Amino acid sequence: MFCQLGKWGRVVAAILCLMAFVSADDGTRKVASVNGSPILARDVELELLLEGQRTPSAADRDAAVNRVIDRALISKFLAKHSVKPLEEDVENLVERTRAGVQSGGETLEVVLGRLNLTEDDLRKSAQAAVAWESYVLRTVTQPQLQALFDSHREHYDGTQVRLKQIVRSLSTTAPEADWEAAVSFLKDVRGQIAAGQLEFSAAAMKHSTSPSGKSGGDIGFVRFQGDVPAPVATAAFALKTGEMSEPIRSAVGVHLIQVVDRKPGDLSLEDARPALLRELGQQLWTKTVADLRAKAKITVTP
Repeated sequence: MFCQLGKWGRVVAAILCLMAFVSADDGTRKVASVNGSPILARDVELELLLEGQRTPSAADRDAAVNRVIDRALISKFLAKHSVKPLEEDVENLVERTRAGVQSGGETLEVVLGRLNLTEDDLRKSAQAAVAWESYVLRTVTQPQLQALFDSHREHYDGTQVRLKQIVRSLSTTAPEADWEAAVSFLKDVRGQIAAGQLEFSAAAMKHSTSPSGKSGGDIGFVRFQGDVPAPVATAAFALKTGEMSEPIRSAVGVHLIQVVDRKPGDLSLEDARPALLRELGQQLWTKTVADLRAKAKITVTP
């Protein structure tokens, strides 16, 4: 399992911490329809559970509705193409969830009941995720894997870059004006560094709101996947050693980074296969959803 199933590692914790935040009163309320089939409020609540969103905003709920619509389209698509999940994989996911809930002193049935969900809801979501993995495996070709590996080798071969950063931390709910101000501020700082008026490390100690500021912004060696926010990783691996980025927005704020060292990787395509499949699977998901949405009749209830 390599693409959509990553979130299942978080489902147990999400269920436990979200019990108090999900309303059971409107679980059967229709929030949207896809080609005449209803999307219910409880479907959206399950999606929020899977995403680990404890206190979702209106925007979070709107995004969750759209993700549920996407999954409904994909489920129909997979059924049309006779893609069936392995029941063993589905049951493994359900049992992992059950064990995690029990470790917290509850039973899965009680917790799901409190959320106006059933074990069948959980199992159907697991079936859809596992079926998509099967579709990716039979659709993605070896030449596609090789082409992605060759064109973005440093992303997948274990290469590491050592970074210094200056961060202006912001909440995702901060006003746009605050984000623009942070970008403008870091552009000014970048200009001072580029002009030789200020050393990067000194600027980080003075201006960074991240704990790394105390060490001159040095966060050590990072890989492309999983160590830093994706926009930061993308910018970092596009830089040569010694180069400095423009301000970068991420979910935690605005960053200015400098690459100070590089360690080449030595992983092969086979070593990188799971990561390559994740990326190609996500690309396939995006394209398939766009094609299906273009032909579907979708309504969202205000």
